[in-house]
Amino acid sequence: MEKKTLLAIIISIAILLIWDLFFIQPRVEKESAEVATQEEPPDVKPASPVLEINKPESLPVLTEDGESIIMETPLVRAVWNTKGGGLTSVKLKKYTETIEEDSELVDIVKTPMPNLSLSDKFHDNDLLYQASLTGTVYSEDRPISLTMSAQAADGVVINKIYTLDPESYSINYSTIIENSTDQRLALNISMQMNDIYPLDGKGSQYIFEGPVLLNDKRLEEFKISKVKKVGAYREFSGEVKWFGFEDKYFLKTIIPIDPQETSVTIRRLDENTISLYYGTLTAEIDPFSRYEKEYLIFIGPKKLQTLKATGYGLRKALDFGFFDIIAKPMLMAMEWIYSLTHSYGLSIILLTIIIKIFLYPLTLKSFTSMKGLQKVQPLMKEIQTLYKDDKQKMNQEMMKLYSEHKINPMGGCLPMLLQIPILFALYKVFFSAIELRHTPFYIVGTWLPDLSAKDPYFITPILMGASQFIMQKMTPQTGDATQQKIMLFMPVFFTILFLSFPSGLVIYWLISNVLSILQQAYINRKDA
Repeated sequence: MEKKTLLAIIISIAILLIWDLFFIQPRVEKESAEVATQEEPPDVKPASPVLEINKPESLPVLTEDGESIIMETPLVRAVWNTKGGGLTSVKLKKYTETIEEDSELVDIVKTPMPNLSLSDKFHDNDLLYQASLTGTVYSEDRPISLTMSAQAADGVVINKIYTLDPESYSINYSTIIENSTDQRLALNISMQMNDIYPLDGKGSQYIFEGPVLLNDKRLEEFKISKVKKVGAYREFSGEVKWFGFEDKYFLKTIIPIDPQETSVTIRRLDENTISLYYGTLTAEIDPFSRYEKEYLIFIGPKKLQTLKATGYGLRKALDFGFFDIIAKPMLMAMEWIYSLTHSYGLSIILLTIIIKIFLYPLTLKSFTSMKGLQKVQPLMKEIQTLYKDDKQKMNQEMMKLYSEHKINPMGGCLPMLLQIPILFALYKVFFSAIELRHTPFYIVGTWLPDLSAKDPYFITPILMGASQFIMQKMTPQTGDATQQKIMLFMPVFFTILFLSFPSGLVIYWLISNVLSILQQAYINRKDA
C-alpha cells in the first residue's frame, strides 16, 4: 500500500512538472476580462474648453534623427534624443544578451519613451527639444540631470527633466507644462509607452512577457494574445501605482510619485507595436503658471533586492506563481548564503544541506515506518491470501496489524510530500530568477556555464539518475516483485525528465539524493 502511494506521488511529480513546463501559461486572466476590438479607445475630452491649443507655425523643422545625449553610470548607459525628448536606449552594464565574451549588453528600451500627448492634439514625438547637455556625461557618485525643452503651442512650453541615479536603476522624471498666455489652459495630459511584440512572434511559452501594471494592490499581467488585432485594446481603471513592460528577467516601468484614480489602456498600434496609454485627470493651468507631475522610471533587472530597494510595490513584479510563498524565502535564503560564499553553486549545496537537516526527523520516521512494513510483509501476505474474497475484512485486519506493530503505512511518504512544493518552488526560482542567469559553477571538473540553463554535457542529470538508483536500492523494499521493478525504472524516468531542467535544480536534487544515501547508510548501520 505504502509503495503504491509512493509510486503515485512520484508519477504525480513527473506529470505536474511536464504539465507546468509545456502547457501552463504563467498567468491566467479572469474570464470576465473582455477585450474590445475597436479602431480607437474612446477619447477623454477636457471638462470644459478653455483655450484651444494649436501647433505654432514657428516650430523648428525636425531633423531625421535628432541629436543624442548619453549619460553613463557604473550600472547603465542611457541615451536620449532631442527628437521627442525621450529615452531611446538603456543598456545594463552588468547583463549581456548571451554568455559569450563578445556578447552585446542587454538593451531594455526598444522604442523611445516616455511620450506625451496634450488633449490628443499632438504628441511630443513630433517636437524637436533643446537639451541642457550635449555629448556623453559620466558619473560614478552623483546624480546627473538633463532638461529637455520644446515649444508645444503658442505660449505653451513642455519641459522634461531627467535625473539619473548612479547607484540604482531609477531615473527621476518630471513633466512641466508652462502656460505663458493670459488664458487658463485645460489639458488632458497622457503618457505613452510602446514595445515591440510582432503579431507573428511566438514569445515565451513558459514565462509571462508583456504589459504589466500594479492596480492598487493587484498585479495585472496582460496577455499579448488578447490584442492580436490591430486596434484592439483593453482598459484598466483604478489607482495605478505603476505600469510598463516585463519579460523573464527585466522590467521597464513608469511610477507616478502621487498615484491617482486613472486609467491605463493597452492596445495594438500595428503589426509590431503594443502601446500603453496612461491617462491623467484634466490639468487646469492658470495664466502665466505651470503644471508639474513627478514620476520615477525604473529600467533594470527583476532582482528581488533591487525591486525591494526601489519601493512602490515594485517587488510584486517578481512573481513565482502558486509557489511564490515558498520560492521567495528560498531565494532570500540562497541570497544570504551567497553573501557569505560568493558562489551560487555553493549556495545551492548549502541550502540543500539545510533543507535535508530540517527534514531529517521526518526522514527518520519514514525510514522507520518502511522498515516496519518490511518486517510485517509476510503477515500482510497471509492476510491478503486468507481474506482475498472479503476486501472489507482484509482492510480491517490490515489496520489491526498496523496498530499492533505501531506502523503508519503513509509514514514513508511524508518527506516526499514535503519535497513536492520545495521542488516546484526551486524549479521556479532556478528557471526565472535573474540572480542565477548566466551564473557559472565548476563541479567535478565540469564547466556549468549557466545555472539557469540545462547542463550542456548532461553530466549532472546522469549523476543524479545514478544517485537515485543507489538510493532506491538502499530503501527498504515493501511491495511485490512487479512494483519493485517499476520503482527501479523511476531513476531512468527522472534522468530523462531532468535533462532539460536548469542545472541549478539538478544540482539540488543530486546533492539531496547523496545526502539521503548518507542518511540511509547511517540509519542502516545504527539499526544493524
